[in-house]
Amino acid sequence: MKRIGSKQDENPGATPPTRTVHREQVLYVEDDDANWRVAELRLTQGYQLLRAESSEAACRILKKQGQELSAILMDIELRGSELNGVDLTKLIRGKRAELELPTYARDVPVLLNTPIIFVTAHGAKYSDAQLVLAGGDKVIGKPVDFGALSVALTQLHLSRAARTKKK
Repeated sequence: MKRIGSKQDENPGATPPTRTVHREQVLYVEDDDANWRVAELRLTQGYQLLRAESSEAACRILKKQGQELSAILMDIELRGSELNGVDLTKLIRGKRAELELPTYARDVPVLLNTPIIFVTAHGAKYSDAQLVLAGGDKVIGKPVDFGALSVALTQLHLSRAARTKKK
């Protein structure tokens, strides 16, 4: 239906302007291809996902884009990596001494306001309290309930935005 007096009347052959949707960047530190593919299928519609398969790749992304990240999804076990997800989280939160770090992990920015959600099947190895003490904001078990993960991402984002606004 054509509306009289609309922009379409002024330029009838013009296509309507498209709206660019900004998707927040989320880093998923995950070494397992199957887990990554499932997350990619379930989350890419709402988020721009970046993947790090190792602690070294995670540090590279954090150095380059850390300040732009809306959240970090962190696996605990990272096969073949010098740092596991708990170590990386401590690093991101500024809780690791420089002397203990591999060279590639030095100069990673401290991100105090970026939510970190542990996504792990290793709940028995670490308690939720230990993971929060390491700097995590939330723990989601595997297999991942993506509804719960989406709610957690939204809640953490809104909570951080409210705290930032108060300052």
